[in-house]
This record gives sequence, C-alpha cells and structure tokens, in this order.
Amino acid sequence: MELSGVTFAGRYELKQLLGRGGMGEVWLGRDSSLLRRDVAVKVLPPLMDPSAVRRFQREASTLAMLQHPGITVVHDAGEHDGCLFIVMELLRGHDLARLLAGHRGPLPVERALNVARQTAVALAAAHSCGVVHRDLKPGNLFVQPGDQVKICDFGIARTAEDSIDLTTAGRVVGTPLYMSPEQWRGADIDARTDLYSLGCVLYELLAGRPPFTTSASVFALMRQHLEELPVPLRALRPDLPEHLTSLVLRLLAKDPAERPDALALAGELAAVGERAALGERAPVGELPRPADRERDSDQGLADRRPGSDQEPADLPPATQLAPPGPATLPAPRRPRTQALYAEPYLTLPGHRSAVQSVQFSPDGRTLATGGWDKVVRLWDLHSGGEPRSPLSLGSGLRASVAFTRDGNTLATGGGKYATLWDAHSGERQLALKQPGLATSVSCLAFSPDDGAIATGGSDGAIRLWDVRTGALGQVMDWSGGWVTSVAFSPDGRNVAGGGDNKTTRLWHVPTGQLRWKLSARTPYTSLAFSPDGEILATAHGATAVHLKDARTGEDVRLLDGQPQRVTSLAFAPDGRTVAGGGHDGLIHLWDTATGERRLALTGHVGPVICVAFGPDGHTLASGGQDRVIRLWDVRIR
Repeated sequence: MELSGVTFAGRYELKQLLGRGGMGEVWLGRDSSLLRRDVAVKVLPPLMDPSAVRRFQREASTLAMLQHPGITVVHDAGEHDGCLFIVMELLRGHDLARLLAGHRGPLPVERALNVARQTAVALAAAHSCGVVHRDLKPGNLFVQPGDQVKICDFGIARTAEDSIDLTTAGRVVGTPLYMSPEQWRGADIDARTDLYSLGCVLYELLAGRPPFTTSASVFALMRQHLEELPVPLRALRPDLPEHLTSLVLRLLAKDPAERPDALALAGELAAVGERAALGERAPVGELPRPADRERDSDQGLADRRPGSDQEPADLPPATQLAPPGPATLPAPRRPRTQALYAEPYLTLPGHRSAVQSVQFSPDGRTLATGGWDKVVRLWDLHSGGEPRSPLSLGSGLRASVAFTRDGNTLATGGGKYATLWDAHSGERQLALKQPGLATSVSCLAFSPDDGAIATGGSDGAIRLWDVRTGALGQVMDWSGGWVTSVAFSPDGRNVAGGGDNKTTRLWHVPTGQLRWKLSARTPYTSLAFSPDGEILATAHGATAVHLKDARTGEDVRLLDGQPQRVTSLAFAPDGRTVAGGGHDGLIHLWDTATGERRLALTGHVGPVICVAFGPDGHTLASGGQDRVIRLWDVRIR
C-alpha cells in the first residue's frame, strides 16, 4: 500500500518510509497542527491477523502508560482507512544493532556500561508500572546523539494486569539470541526476564558477540540458554574488571531469583563505570551487594521502610516501589570513620514535568513536591506514598514548597503568588502577591518561629512577609536576575540568598542590613544552613561546593570531588552529612567535618533538581527532570 503523501487524522502527513518490519512500517511524518513538528508514525496495514492487531493496540496503550525519558514517547494513536497507526516522537540516531555492526567488535568498557546503565534505569521505570518488555535486544535499543538510549518496540510487552497472553498456548515469544531460559520453557515470566536479555546485550557489547550463537539449529541455541554457561568474558577480554564479569554472569543466571533487579543493576553498573573511568579494577565482592530480603512473588521487589529495623513489609497495592539494591557509587579517597550506605525504597510518579522542590512535613508523615507542571502534590508516607488531592498553582513554572515548623501550614510559590494553605485540609488561607507586572516567585522559606516567610523573586529581591496578616516587611534587593535560593538561619536573625547575579548575600533580618556579600563567576544554584547555624553550604555553576562560616562568609572547606553542577543542597538533621543533587543525575553525600564524599546515589535520569532530608535523619527525598520523586534510606553501616 502506497502511503507517501497520505495524511492521517487530518494532521499527520507521511513523508518518507523509514523502516519495515513484522509489525508494520515506520514513516517520517509531519504534524501540521499548531505543534508543527516531525514525528514517527508506525502503521499497521489492513488485513493483518487479529493477534497482530491486538499486539499493535497493546503497544500503543503500553507506551502511553510509560512516561520516562528512556522510553519512546507516544503522542497519538488511531485508525485511517483500515490502517492502525501510532504517532511517536521522532528519534535521531540509530539502533544499537546498527551501532554494533558498524563498530565491528566490542565497545569500550565505559561506553558499554553507560548504554547498559541507561537501559537498566528505563527498565526499572517500566517494571515499577508492572510492564515486562519480553523482547529486549540491540534492535530495540535506540542510541541518540550523545549516547542517549531509548527502549523501543513494546509490541509483545505484558503488564501485570494482563490475564490472557496474546500468543498461542505453548508458543515461544521473543528473539532467540536474547531469550531467557523461562521464555524457552514457555513458563510464566516476570521482570527478571528482561534482566537476562539485558545481560545478553551487555555481554555482546563487551565481547562483540552474543553469549550464545550456533549455526546448527534453534534447538541447539535453546539448549545453550537452558543448560550451558557462556565463554567467560575475561577469556575474551582480559582487561575487563572482575566485578563486571561477575555481574554479567549474575544477569545470565538460569535461575531468575539469582539475577539483580533493574535499579540495583543500574547502581552497580554506575559504580563499575566510575572505577573504570579512574583506571581501577574492582575485585569481586568489593562493591555492595543486595542484602538478603524477602521477595515479592511477581516482581522480586522488596520494601524497606525508613525508621524500621524489622523485616521488609508489604506496602499497599497503590504504592510503586523502586527495586531495592545497591545504587551507590563509593568514592574512596581517605579512611572513613563511618561508612554510609543507601537503598532506594519508594518511587512516586505523578508530575507531568520536572520536579522543582521537595519538602517533608515536620512529623515526616507528608511529603510535598512542586513541579514545573504548576502543580503541588502531597504524599502520605505512612500509607506507602498514597497521593492526596493536588494543589494547582495556575501559573508560573517554579513550584516551590515549604512547611511551617508546627506542620500546620504549607506555603507554595508559583507565578505572582506565594500562597499559604492549611496543610491538613488543603484550604487556602492567604495569598501574597508579588509587586510589579512581571515579578514571579522563585523560592521561599519560613522563619524558624513561623511568623514570617521569605520569598525570592524574578526581580532579584527577597521579601519578608508577616504570615498572620500578609503585610510586607523588609525587602532585600539587588539587581541581576532571579533569586534561586533563600534560607533563614536557624536562630531566625539572618536570611541568605543567592541567584543569577552571581552573588550570595547574608542580611540581618531585624534591620534589613547586608552583612556580607560573596561574588562568583557563575550563578549560585543553591544554599543551605547547617542545623546549628554555623555553616552555610553554597553551590554555584560547575565548581565545587563550598562550606562557609555563616558569620563571615569565609570558606571553611571545599567538598570532595568535582560533580557536574550541583543544583540543590540539604543538611541532614544532625548536621554531619550534606546532600547535593547534581546535573549529572547523581545525588552526592558528603561528610561535613572532613569534606569527604561518602556516597553517590544513582537512579534519576537527567539532572536532580531538588533534595531534602526527612526529620528522622535517614530518609532522603529527591526529584528531578525525569518527573519522578525517589525516596532513599540512608544509614551508617
């Protein structure tokens, strides 16, 4: 059927055939609506058998459900003259199979680890929604410029809600070179099947060929997957780190229970990658391994609740879990007096765009999150992250949140207003309108006595407001762009601010007088007071994080490492640890007494924009550009 020039749904004009496969054709299309963008249109021709139609429809609904930067985005779907179609984002680049074919050999270790880690993170997102891909292979992994990876083709994926498989009973589905033993046996499968397939892909990236190949017959290939071990990777590439080869063998375990879950795998791959970048080899067992834990019968996921030393307990069905396991990158520089470890235990999706701010209520029961989608969401952590009714800000992109110390009032900032809400009922109490035609609230903070709130604005000013009356008090002003961070000292006598004008400043609250000012070459992105008020942590641009004497502004120490642009800072309640969200997608944890970086947590895709410690001292929340909030259990080992 000739489709060139045909317009689907009155808006998608098909321009050029990009590819053809067993599930139809993919065309370059042009969306002629107000969006005016190029798209990819997957078309299933008429007269296809009913099972193909159902698979095609399943792929559309599955992709629409999965909203993650590492998974192909679907824009629309429908039917035109008997042709079913799916409109997806147009990806630039090529699939991993083509990359391997053109490379003619194994990939460099760091590149292979990067591709595999991104795939694992995207799989974790799919698995948290109950989706199993079932056909993970190089041809379904699309590599964009900059080695940004997207998982494609969910045509034979299954969800936890599927009661009937779309394949004939006893029929094996998947691609033989990458199929798990349980797929070959026609047994029930779960998320661990995808991990086996990813192990096959990683083996091929490192060795230049899949773990099992045969020219004899498909039955010989089946026997290899069911019974044999692949050639040891170190026999093919002696330069590979031992821990990496051990990790690949765990992925290729015949028993699904022996394979790591996706998020744990992402953490281990990141850890090996960091060591590889430093030219080090990691002995087997040196990196943290998953602790013994009870496994969920379907997904192999476990819950470790913060504040509990008991065995993991099941969360309510509405909870979406981040698979537990080692998601930490050790940064051994000096002997440590106390070792930290961290486990992800809860993932909260729901924002439609980047998460701008996170804040715990003083009792730790509620987490407030603000997104660039102009919505503030409240999550009940004692019921496993059950969402409450969201608060719509109506305007503005920077949705900031803050609780009073008594926990009764929640402040939100967005657009021209800082709004005070009853934290329990969600009723609006007071709206503080910023002066000026174009002034927008960018950040806010309550004073320690809950009597005042400070707001930072797009006009370069910090304003203090009376919480009871809404009266405007002191205005601390300087020229030059947005105020991106504002914080009260713990005694309430000083307020600090930093922003686009490349300075951080400290003012005396009672008089509004400037106490000190520090300039930098790049804008300040975040600042935070230590709980005792003696230290002010500051981050700006791509340089190191500074711990400063809060009285004088002088440097006390620089924090270890050179992370790629720290975007947010938060002290633990005991003041011994400071966390920083990075533009590199990592969360860094430093020892404030020594400046040593103790951990780097992986899990986010793209920049981490906000971090906050809970009042218990070991629960850490993070949010970022990937639109996901993650909660971590951080403890001393």
